[in-house]
Amino acid sequence: MKSSDPSPSSETEQSSSTSFRLHLDHASIMTTDLDEAVSFYVDLLGLECRVVEDDPIREGRRRAMLADDEGKDIVELIEMTEMKHPSVPGRGGIHHLGFSLEKPEWHALRSRLDAAGYPYQEMKGRMFVRDADGLVLEIEHGTA
Repeated sequence: MKSSDPSPSSETEQSSSTSFRLHLDHASIMTTDLDEAVSFYVDLLGLECRVVEDDPIREGRRRAMLADDEGKDIVELIEMTEMKHPSVPGRGGIHHLGFSLEKPEWHALRSRLDAAGYPYQEMKGRMFVRDADGLVLEIEHGTA
């Protein structure tokens, strides 16, 4: 066997460490002015505004879902007016990253988190977990 050929055991180790495929679903961005942010992403960057609505998870907030040219939601804008500050422009930032998994893989991930004692919160078919730096990851499951 050539030294550059992967050994059967390393192939098995690689496949077991990647037992499912996590897909980036959307980036969620906090904004102090939803209408202005929608205008920027739609008018200047060319995304499509699919919906502006009351946020289904965060009560009392509005959000906009922006889609790419294939109609897939890729940016969620969440209005957070309390972030406004008269002397500090540019207060927006990443709120969370949204991922999606097939339902069996989602349950497998939840089992791994449980086994590791890693904290997460489940809400309305979504799992919310923080990475090592505290960034929120929203992981939703498909219907399969």
